[in-house]
Amino acid sequence: MLRILIKKYPAPRPVLKSLIIAVLSGLFIALFLLYFEPFNLHLNTDGNKVFHMSFFGCITTFVLLVFLYVFPLLLPNLFSDKNWKLGYQMILNMLILIVIATFNSIYSNYMNSIPFGWDSYWLILSRTCVLGFLPIAFITFFDYYQKVQSNLKLANNILKNKKEFLEDSKEAAHQLSTDLKNETFSFSEHDFNYAIADGNYTDVCSLDENTLKKVTYRVTLSSFETQLKESSSLKRCHRSHLVNLKKVKDISGNAQGLKLELINQSEIIPVSRKYIPIVKQFFL
Repeated sequence: MLRILIKKYPAPRPVLKSLIIAVLSGLFIALFLLYFEPFNLHLNTDGNKVFHMSFFGCITTFVLLVFLYVFPLLLPNLFSDKNWKLGYQMILNMLILIVIATFNSIYSNYMNSIPFGWDSYWLILSRTCVLGFLPIAFITFFDYYQKVQSNLKLANNILKNKKEFLEDSKEAAHQLSTDLKNETFSFSEHDFNYAIADGNYTDVCSLDENTLKKVTYRVTLSSFETQLKESSSLKRCHRSHLVNLKKVKDISGNAQGLKLELINQSEIIPVSRKYIPIVKQFFL
């Protein structure tokens, strides 16, 4: 059980999907409370059951927006696929439930016109966890399993059917500009392996007399990518990586996407969900 918690898992991202999840989850909570009326919540609504149950749904939406959209937007290094694991996601889910339970308890006390008390808080917390933790844990583990199986299947399909590329020592040379005035650098596409972003800098890894060397340039990876848009094989595969797809030796998958193993190097290059179609199109 503990081993699966350290497996890679997609980190929450400030994207439209996160907004949709937050809104739909709040709507589900409101409708669930209205229809099933659990824990006799409807008995103290003073005829405003729809409003009060909807407000509980709004609490869920607000908390999810903060944890799934605002925090990843403000703390991108923390919510990064590079470090995010299934265990972190489970901890985040638990924190979300605790915060939702806290706000629910405060609003429930207001609705019943009674002061905040620890007894009522623990009651609301236990109810929220009972209703939320097990279903969310099941969904998270199931989602992990589905993503792993899907990406492994895709990786095997690419390996089975991918086109073969002949090595050509006369492949195009590229000359790129950096962010420093009048500074340029060049490399052969044949020797280029990958590039990795480091803030406003980019580390370029390429072969020099059969030795893999890394050189850092003052240029963002986005600018690096733009200047290579005419290349058919040098492609962005991750927000922090650009790779020479002709150098790929092996492909595997995990819950976050694909993983590329290149010729003559040990470092594994990640392919995020966004860039999987580019890799798939190149090889198939």
